[in-house]
Amino acid sequence: MLIQRPLTKSVLALALFCWWTLPLQAEGTAFWECVRKEDYLAGRLSGLSVSDNGILRVVPTPKLVGDTQQPFALCSLLVGNEVYVGTGHDGRLFRATAEGALTLVADFDELDVTALATDGQGAIFAATSPDGKIYQLTAGQPGFRVVYDPPEKYIWDMRCLPDGTLVYATGGKGGVFTLSRGGLSVQALWTTDESNVTSLMVARDGAVWAGTDPGGLVVRIADGRVTAVFDAPSREIRRLVPMPDGSVFALGIGELKASGGGSTGSTPAEVIASEGESSGGTPLRPASGGTTLYRLGEDGRQTALWTSSDTATVLLRWRDGVLVGLGSSSTGGQGRLFFVGPEGQSTLFGAVEEERIAAAEAGAGETLYVVTSGLAKLYRLSPTAQDEGVFTSAVQDAKAVVEAWGRIHVEGKGEVFVQTRTGNTQLPGALWSDWSAEMPAPGGVVTSPRGRFLQWRLRLKKGAEVMAVRVAYLPRNLAPVITSFTVLPVGVALQEAVVPPPDPSVMSSGLDPVQFGIIANQPPRKVFQRGARTLQWQAEDKNGDTLTYRLSYRLRGQSNWKPLAEKLRNPFFVISPEMLPDGIYEFQLEVSDAASNPPAWALASSQVLSPVVITNALPKITFLPSEISTKEAKVRVEVVTATSPLKSAEVSFDGGEWILIYPDDLVLDSPREVFTLVYRNLSPGEYLIAVRVLDAALHTTGEKFMLVVKP
Repeated sequence: MLIQRPLTKSVLALALFCWWTLPLQAEGTAFWECVRKEDYLAGRLSGLSVSDNGILRVVPTPKLVGDTQQPFALCSLLVGNEVYVGTGHDGRLFRATAEGALTLVADFDELDVTALATDGQGAIFAATSPDGKIYQLTAGQPGFRVVYDPPEKYIWDMRCLPDGTLVYATGGKGGVFTLSRGGLSVQALWTTDESNVTSLMVARDGAVWAGTDPGGLVVRIADGRVTAVFDAPSREIRRLVPMPDGSVFALGIGELKASGGGSTGSTPAEVIASEGESSGGTPLRPASGGTTLYRLGEDGRQTALWTSSDTATVLLRWRDGVLVGLGSSSTGGQGRLFFVGPEGQSTLFGAVEEERIAAAEAGAGETLYVVTSGLAKLYRLSPTAQDEGVFTSAVQDAKAVVEAWGRIHVEGKGEVFVQTRTGNTQLPGALWSDWSAEMPAPGGVVTSPRGRFLQWRLRLKKGAEVMAVRVAYLPRNLAPVITSFTVLPVGVALQEAVVPPPDPSVMSSGLDPVQFGIIANQPPRKVFQRGARTLQWQAEDKNGDTLTYRLSYRLRGQSNWKPLAEKLRNPFFVISPEMLPDGIYEFQLEVSDAASNPPAWALASSQVLSPVVITNALPKITFLPSEISTKEAKVRVEVVTATSPLKSAEVSFDGGEWILIYPDDLVLDSPREVFTLVYRNLSPGEYLIAVRVLDAALHTTGEKFMLVVKP
């Protein structure tokens, strides 16, 4: 996050003393700062957690237990001190021991191992997809056998009831089924119009809960009845977890589903809609295309506790909250595990270098096993923090090679060390500088070479904390750029919008006026001003400098520029009538950032506008000698303009209506036009002929002629 801060003379001394606490904006010195949780999540973390209020702390670092050499992991199961990992797309099942030995247990014919379950008595069940089967293995023994070959295409989740009955959820055609011990009988608990039943949970009262896709339903199945507990805004309920207080946490993923929700059509049990209400806090809306964690209370209250733009696949009860495992939305990003408390407060619990956390299991003594995907590996996290953790920031872009680096300041406690490196390519690599020597917190002047890009790295010893990191630098001053320079149609003038005068104390404080609701650069309003020519332009400055403008002019064909207006702040200038004599002019605009830079550093750009016609003189109308008789009268009219051609000419005969007339050559394109007015069969007498014209500068004029027809 880039914050630029002007340091006015009145606050300079204070700023030098505690600049890291001031939300100031500057022209000149600029700052990068890392103070929010989102700022840290943009970088890479190893052995560190990030709290909701943006504090870095050292936590356990994931230790590699085993690498399956498979691209994808889809599920896991903890049996005693052994972890089973189901992978894809070779359909293999692995077992890892507490000592770290990884063994291939089964190589199934199907592509994916999508679900695992155990009855707690040594039997392990593995479900494969697509068009898969349910297999049974015995812990500690080789071999496996098919228990059941279901007709459904996918098996997404499995759970075992206390009596050893296996409950499984299907996809392709959604449903929840039970398989008796030994696979002797299958019973449908619930079939639905939903395409997939994606998650299962066995509650402490023995009821089976299920989540669906694409309707995002949560249902409860007990005593032959199916109750719709929650119709989530998310498309899919990926996981369900019971909490000690009787509530249920539901992990919703996917974008906002179409109105109408999912179908709850069921067979054979009866479906009953339960009462529920959204929390008075967070609205029940999912993160677009990401993850939303819902809390479903025993009292029927339904609350969206936490959201992420990334997609989650893991929900595991942990202490008084849950762990949510996420994949990274960016290529090469880290898989991350967040702890979410019962009230929605969250902390980054850990991170792995693989792109996705696919599964997790909680072992004895708060040992945590994490399975990754992208590369299917198994990690173990012990409850004891490591000796140190490392944070590497995202690459910071100054938009150009900086003039100078300032200080890097680390606000924290305990043993913290900081390094920097710089370069001129967007991605760090061999063309970047080496990491600088470590500096203990609070840091010092950045010693890395000048460059456009900068990255910093923190090393925290056990017990240390970091609350904020800020880097000061002087950006390279870039010349302002004129993006447009035009002249408005004749007669269109601009007036500055009327705004209340800002508080002088705000303007002199160095704080951004926008923070106080002071809106600068409001667009001007258009007004009509006869004969006016308005010059309008747009300019931008990548440094955010205050710009001033200077206008010059010259007659076309001349070489020397003459000043027209200086120190303009508004991006327009109105040339009022008679400000310049008639003629064809060229205008030069010069834009400067001198108001925000010392004289030796100020830069300017200029641009010349194509010729503009300035007309002040009125067209001259002359009635030429005419041929008049009772049979026919030909009245000839000459109109001469100085610089602007005519737009129209009209005539009124003897007080009649105004009628449009064309010149003798039919085209209004010359500084001199002649019109011939023909009237036939007039009775003797006097007739008043009035002619009026309008030129391109919107000047109007008229003349009258008394036509006398003699007998």
